[in-house]
Amino acid sequence: MDKIKALIVDDESLVRKGLRLIVPWETYGIELAGEAATAEKALDFVRREPVDLLLADITMPGMSGLELTKLLQREHPGVKVVILTCHQDFDYIQEALRLGAIDYIVKTQLENMDMNAAMERISRTVRESRRVEPVTSTRPIEAMRRFAELSAGVGWIAEEAGFVAMGATLREADVDGGAELSRTLEAAVEGWRLRLPQFAWEEHPLPEQGALPSWLERLRDAILRWLRRSQYSEDVIQAILKAVDRIAERPGSHERQGEISQSVNLSKSYFSTCFRDITRMTFTQFLQHISVYAARDMLLQTNYPVYIVAEKCGFADQRYFSKMFKEQTGLLPSEYRQQFADRA
Repeated sequence: MDKIKALIVDDESLVRKGLRLIVPWETYGIELAGEAATAEKALDFVRREPVDLLLADITMPGMSGLELTKLLQREHPGVKVVILTCHQDFDYIQEALRLGAIDYIVKTQLENMDMNAAMERISRTVRESRRVEPVTSTRPIEAMRRFAELSAGVGWIAEEAGFVAMGATLREADVDGGAELSRTLEAAVEGWRLRLPQFAWEEHPLPEQGALPSWLERLRDAILRWLRRSQYSEDVIQAILKAVDRIAERPGSHERQGEISQSVNLSKSYFSTCFRDITRMTFTQFLQHISVYAARDMLLQTNYPVYIVAEKCGFADQRYFSKMFKEQTGLLPSEYRQQFADRA
């Protein structure tokens, strides 16, 4: 595996040291080529030495990280930039991603963030950019792939950083995404509808391409207003959305309510009330909703008998499963398979 040569650019020596120690560079085939305390010194380094990746602070004395990103796009388009930022800089993150940065790292969360996931994403993007020429032609495809990753769940609704990154990748993909972008968005919306089925999705249909970023902003605002009607704090809403994603990612597991509530640091009784008020469904109803949805796919994609599908989706009683299935779909499992199997 070819090494990726990286340069850390930050005016704070402690941040540079923290990145050197915390980031699993070798695991992802990344070699630290050096450090720079200013954007100007970083430019001098890039002009002298081959560099594939810059981790650059967004605000530095003299030239900012934004200006550096813009300049590198023009002079050295093969060099990829990851922005280093603080919580308050989300407006700048959006601008940096628009200018060509491939990702960002929040400096104040270095010890808590999933650094392995971040570096896997970053190293993959850098390596993919090496394989395809010209670089600019891959941008919408890379953006769609990144959007698909970021939109896999509903956590972005309550997390500003996730939403900013999603919006930036959608703007980039919206330039020339074509039919593939439409399919990516339809899949994303289907996943969101699965997780928040009581929201009025029919009031927010997908628009024509070119209007997608503004549509996403309006959709998020509408969902947040709907969630906030529950009168719970932002932290509690975010915790419930994390629980919703966890359940949706494990259909049929039927995890106990105590396990889920513990995973989001809420007591079992308080979690039960919050979940019902925020999602407009009880915990049990939501589990059944997710399990039936998983069963629909399994009925169409396998030849398992109905009782096996019921067991795999967390239902011990086939009759109860058939009853729940018909309540949600209007059909018995066998009828559903017969009617839709040819369309799968």
